[in-house]
Amino acid sequence: MSQFFHKFGRNDVYINTIKAYPQVSLRLYSGSVFYNNAPVVSGSLTSSLNLLNSGGISLYEMNVDRSEAGTDPLADGETTGRKFGPNNVINNNLIRPWVSKDGTRMAFRTTSKGGFGAMNAGEIIYSSYPLSASITPQYYSSTTPRSTAATFDKSSGTGIAVSGEAAVTRIRALKNTINYYNYINPNFAYSSSNTYVDAAAPAGRDFDNCELGLVSIPSIFYGSSIKKGTVDLKFYFTGTLLGRAQDTAKNGVLYETTGALPGSPVGIVLYNEGMLILTGAWAMDPEAQEDYKGNNTTDFPRWIYFAQPVTGAWDSTTKSSYIADMSGTTTVQSLTMFASAPKGLLNHSNNPSYVQFSTGSYVKTGSTAYLQDRKRVIKNIVSSSYNDPTGSFEKTTYISKIGIYDENENLIAIAKPATPIKKTAGRDFTFKLKIDI
Repeated sequence: MSQFFHKFGRNDVYINTIKAYPQVSLRLYSGSVFYNNAPVVSGSLTSSLNLLNSGGISLYEMNVDRSEAGTDPLADGETTGRKFGPNNVINNNLIRPWVSKDGTRMAFRTTSKGGFGAMNAGEIIYSSYPLSASITPQYYSSTTPRSTAATFDKSSGTGIAVSGEAAVTRIRALKNTINYYNYINPNFAYSSSNTYVDAAAPAGRDFDNCELGLVSIPSIFYGSSIKKGTVDLKFYFTGTLLGRAQDTAKNGVLYETTGALPGSPVGIVLYNEGMLILTGAWAMDPEAQEDYKGNNTTDFPRWIYFAQPVTGAWDSTTKSSYIADMSGTTTVQSLTMFASAPKGLLNHSNNPSYVQFSTGSYVKTGSTAYLQDRKRVIKNIVSSSYNDPTGSFEKTTYISKIGIYDENENLIAIAKPATPIKKTAGRDFTFKLKIDI
């Protein structure tokens, strides 16, 4: 084995940005979500390999097939009998993130200000894995309050005391964002008298007082944004396709392409925010009914109910199923390096097999000297057309690894060809190496 260091030239290293559009497919049925058709895989210690239900994504993929240890009565209530950290935090056999209280006031979102203030300096603050993400559907009836005003108590002699906190729903929080995209299409208006709703109410729509279904898709599913024009929604009832909605104009407005009212807008897509807002309230099939609201009353399938039963409380809708297909947008930085093996170079090796084998002595030692034989013969491995003699001698090596080193000669990456590459003095090679960064 022999190593030769060669510095990359200014034209040997390139950094490119690759934009990719990964496919995202969500199947929803009876309270369960399946992401890219991935089933729930059980482990040897857990019912779910990544401790998540179907359709969820685990950030960092920690605690794969790890279960929380049971109580060990021999260790004073500890779960494993082991502790870690200066504060003897109990080890429950699961990987957990933690920080130490210091002057930076860094803590987790689950730690309240009062709880943080009551801790001693250096005390361990820990959270839990997995950190997961999944789609969140939310149904709004025409009477669902979009906001809650704060209430004030003026009876106290010390001033005005707030007895309730103001809050807004998610759809109200999106008001400015929805209105921002109004220049694209009139359907992007939080409240408008010219917005189409359905055949029964062809004009006028206000997100504050109309029925709608909101489906939130975390960015971990699609990347920086959903690719425009790729959203494809399908609504099934007992396996029969009742309706299909697509962004045919690639402007964020979903139109029904298959169903009771083809060409009618059923909602809008906020591509950068990962939100589906469905307002199509017409009956997709006048003969199909199911309990979509979870209140023991049946209703016809409507676009506003798309994906809503996966909230858990409505998982009694066993006849309806949904498919949401789309493409994400991600960018990856790619480092391309060209490693050259020029003619006349890289044709010597320090590997013992490089020289011709002999039983003679190659080293002489003494009290004041150490000498090696400087005339050892390089093995000739050139093939010949005859069995006994070899061909004309030619220095030959085989390139089996290419190591990438930093400026301090620390090995940071290794590239290996499928088979060693034969290198002679008359050959030159250029190896193209790529790595995502």
